[in-house]
Amino acid sequence: MKDITEDIRIQTLHMTLIRLSKTHRRRAHAEFSKLGITQGQPKILDFLSVNDGCIQREIANSCNIEPATVTSILSIMEKAELIYRNQDPKDKRVLKVFLTEKGKIAQKEVEKIFNLIDMECFEGFSEEEKAETIKILNRLYENMLKRG
Repeated sequence: MKDITEDIRIQTLHMTLIRLSKTHRRRAHAEFSKLGITQGQPKILDFLSVNDGCIQREIANSCNIEPATVTSILSIMEKAELIYRNQDPKDKRVLKVFLTEKGKIAQKEVEKIFNLIDMECFEGFSEEEKAETIKILNRLYENMLKRG
């Protein structure tokens, strides 16, 4: 027989988000590891696909990653030939980050994985339910941003 406190706990927002986030992350990690892509790299690949040639600070800010962590992730990505960095001709202190052809291919694979996981998450949902779920989650996010 199920414990009533367990039923109540899984109906709270924080427990639901924790369970969803953990399961989503585990599923994504399993798929990304097949490609040799490590944690942090997928969001950077996605960001660079639309912001190629940006600076590291922009990556850190937009991906919500600490600057030192971005530097570390980019070094690994550079060794894996997913990105390259060039000095800005206008300011030699600034390094711009670009996807290599291998990085562009990896980003397309990352996109396929995210689409697959989205389909798995939304299995049995109508298009309206999908849109409403995303809308609600974005509202929750915006509410949290207001509070820091």
